[in-house]
Amino acid sequence: MRHGVVESVIHQEDVALNNERRGRYWLGVEVKPEDGHHEIPELGGGLYFLRDQQTGELQAADGDQFIGGMDAWVKEKSWYHREIADPKCTDGKRWKKTPTKGVQGMVVSCSPWWSNLIYEAARSGEAERVKQLSRQIAAELKVVVEKQTKRQVLSVQIHFDTVNLHAHVFSTRIGDDHKFIRGTTKRIGLIGPWANGVLRQGEQGFIPQDSTNYQTAQRLCERNQRRTGELPLDRVLCKTVDFLCYAMFGVSPRLSFWLRIYRQGLPTVSYNRLNALHDAVGREMKVWEHHAARSRDYVPSGFQLGRGVNGGRELMLK
Repeated sequence: MRHGVVESVIHQEDVALNNERRGRYWLGVEVKPEDGHHEIPELGGGLYFLRDQQTGELQAADGDQFIGGMDAWVKEKSWYHREIADPKCTDGKRWKKTPTKGVQGMVVSCSPWWSNLIYEAARSGEAERVKQLSRQIAAELKVVVEKQTKRQVLSVQIHFDTVNLHAHVFSTRIGDDHKFIRGTTKRIGLIGPWANGVLRQGEQGFIPQDSTNYQTAQRLCERNQRRTGELPLDRVLCKTVDFLCYAMFGVSPRLSFWLRIYRQGLPTVSYNRLNALHDAVGREMKVWEHHAARSRDYVPSGFQLGRGVNGGRELMLK
């Protein structure tokens, strides 16, 4: 929960750890990832909203209030009543207090072109307008999640500290009576950030819709929709965020500029990635050919293994 507060020590430690992991596991196949964090003094780290115990509405909070409020919610939602058989009871069953991890979180990101436009607006004197948009995003995400999943949304945090504007949403299946809310399920129907990003790119015409990436993302979306009977939750949330961005900043002439910048830059990144993969595959093939040639179990083309001879294998022409 403390990661949700940009100003917290936990968040700073998480960022440092993630940057270390990016360098540790980079294999030279992809372009080495860079730290995408930044600071916009006009915005601060983020905005935080907590569910009010009495009204159920989201209320603005600072970082300390958010941490305290979420600690209280986690404690409140850490158990539920489970019905079990008990012959000692009149009805032959009773409710048992059962511990559980009752709070789950997910991340919803904004499209890169909208993020660029919004951050530019904040740096150009429209920081309050960006905060107004953020408050609308928090309120709408709560409505969408509760309508589609029947869960309670406990908090929403809007983060301005990375190159992509994004929101953290925490929700629960545990009702105020400490029973599972009717109509909720453990799985809420997500296809993940990668699939949502690729679908956005394809719909805007930035990548070909017959590309492997787009078709894979589309299959994930369709499979999820067949299973749940509705559009994946994070797909709906991404569309909601993009719609709100358009409603607030869609008339800006800078949108065309950022769309053009993204359209020009994406092919270069894609080609570099494909070329890097091609080179990596070529290098690996040579390494494995060299390794196989030194192995006594390696059989060159035109030969076949025969009987064992003095700890080795007999080779015969085919």
